Amino acid sequence: MIKIAILVPSFNNENTVNYTLESIQSQGAWLNKISSVYLADDCSSDRTVSLAKTLWMNSIPLNIFPRDKNLGQWENVNQAIDAIKDHVDWFIILHSDDIAKANWLEMMVSRIETCSENIGSICSSWENLMPDGSIVPGEDNPSIPIGVIEGNDASVKGTLLKGCWWHISGCAIRVKAFEDCGVFNPKFSQLGDWEWLLRCLHNGWSVEYIPRTLILYRQSNTSVSSQSFQTHRDIREFMEILPNYINYLKSTELLDIYMKQMKFISRRLIKSLITLNTERFYLACQVLFMLLTSLKKSQQKLNNLKAQNSET
Repeated sequence: MIKIAILVPSFNNENTVNYTLESIQSQGAWLNKISSVYLADDCSSDRTVSLAKTLWMNSIPLNIFPRDKNLGQWENVNQAIDAIKDHVDWFIILHSDDIAKANWLEMMVSRIETCSENIGSICSSWENLMPDGSIVPGEDNPSIPIGVIEGNDASVKGTLLKGCWWHISGCAIRVKAFEDCGVFNPKFSQLGDWEWLLRCLHNGWSVEYIPRTLILYRQSNTSVSSQSFQTHRDIREFMEILPNYINYLKSTELLDIYMKQMKFISRRLIKSLITLNTERFYLACQVLFMLLTSLKKSQQKLNNLKAQNSET
């Protein structure tokens, strides 16, 4: 029997954890397929943990990993996975500000039980729940078959060109794949999921994609992503990750990827001017210069790799 756990990372989510836990407990008979639910709390200073204990009313145990200090999102997840990996074959992650739809576990568990051994992760589409309560729909088409993104060079290249299509909240990860690919890199607070996905595909693990919106992904002005955009951390991390994979790209593709990032930073630069946010404007100027420098170095590295390959 395949052992599956649900992992709920949390940090100061007293206003949302009730929706998350209620959505898990509303999965019907499919919740009986889960061996345990784990709340990995990253030293919350609010009532997240106490509320979770009160809200959980299910025969499936809720185990809580309280931290003595704040570790950051990825290290919190890494330590939680390390604590449970010897007891389960798969774990499903759902962030404590997101909401699982009624068919979430049915779709995820049924795929876990039937997928091939080379599948390292299973993910789905999602809907964005905006701060004003509106919902931005995702891909939700039952007529489209479940896709398999093979763990090969073509998929690594496609992920470099497209960006992170894999959504960690709501996804399932095979423990063997996680051990093979390694932990989430804590230094990449914004693009840690993209960086791990690239490693997963590079190591030969395939990913299943379910073209259904199985979770509501809550957007917040105080989220890691929102704060990252204010300091352009996402683009800084991009410049550190991409050079490790430039051998997968052609010169024109490398230029196209950098041009997309330059468009992003240019928009933010203009917006900071309009809003008279001088600090963000100067940061954007710095990052734009860093992008140009990074592009030049990456082009030189790619040319050197091509020269070495031609010699051999």
